[in-house]
Amino acid sequence: MAAPRDGSAHPFDLSEVSFLKFRIFDGARAAYTRVSRGRRDGGQQIGEDAQTSEHAHVTCPDRRRLVAGLAAAPILRAPMRTASKTDHAMNTSAASAESVIVFDVNETLLDFSVLGPVFVRIFGDASALHTWFNHVILYSEALTLSGDYAESGTVGVAVLRMMAQASGRTVDAADLDELRCRSGQMQTYADTPKALSDLTGAGYRLVTLSNNPASAVDAQLTHAGIRPFFASLHSIDDRVRRYKPAVESYTDLAATLGIAPADLWFVSCHAFDTLGAAAAGYRTALVLRPGNAPVGLGRAPDIVAGDLGTVADRIVQAGALPGRSPVRAPGTR
Repeated sequence: MAAPRDGSAHPFDLSEVSFLKFRIFDGARAAYTRVSRGRRDGGQQIGEDAQTSEHAHVTCPDRRRLVAGLAAAPILRAPMRTASKTDHAMNTSAASAESVIVFDVNETLLDFSVLGPVFVRIFGDASALHTWFNHVILYSEALTLSGDYAESGTVGVAVLRMMAQASGRTVDAADLDELRCRSGQMQTYADTPKALSDLTGAGYRLVTLSNNPASAVDAQLTHAGIRPFFASLHSIDDRVRRYKPAVESYTDLAATLGIAPADLWFVSCHAFDTLGAAAAGYRTALVLRPGNAPVGLGRAPDIVAGDLGTVADRIVQAGALPGRSPVRAPGTR
């Protein structure tokens, strides 16, 4: 494998484009899905630079096609309109009229095991994917605690190169291109679409909060066919620039939505994420995706379940009452 060429590859985003707020009807959702599917099927190869990675049987679009959010470098990302008070802020009376659930994205809604072959090729070990992700969280939070900031794509590339150097491996431009490509090709877990449909059918408004730019999340959710379920997409990169699980990332979203944290649900498969959201005052649900488990620290999640369908059912059963959680047993933290 070739040695790294500094500056030859742009950092990649591991998830998120715009903040278009709309109501979801069955007909509109179906139409949107047909259009997005048509764009994917008809636009898979765009331009004469479309290429196939030399390392794997994955067709990766060229960088120009990644500007909708799959390319991580800010200079390649199409300019997107950021969330505004007009788009997202709701006054207290409006907020009380609807129930809002906030979702994490990668691993919670989308299966990121599609990234695995890249890590097997570089490190010879499939478990390197989760090691890398855990280090991304660690060094993202180190930046937050030290008062510094770098976009998630930059953090991801730096951590990957650190791991490679520590193990005597190298990461070249083709590795980063394929990882970027695969990050935009994540599919949903089998239980994701129905759980989201059940929640919107029950009258819940769904939004996302990610450590990755919202543009990349929009591209991912569109590719996976679930973008119409979400009224808006939010990122720590929008305003606060403090990585989850910093409490400020969750309180900033609540302020943007105009809803008290106690009136919001937060759903994630990451214990660090539910811990941070609970500390900010959210009610939380932990879905146990493969390789994840609860941690006996901080405030316990209100709901812990092995699949997203069960989480959805229990949120609907619990309702969205303000104040103290209707799920958490008295006396628990």
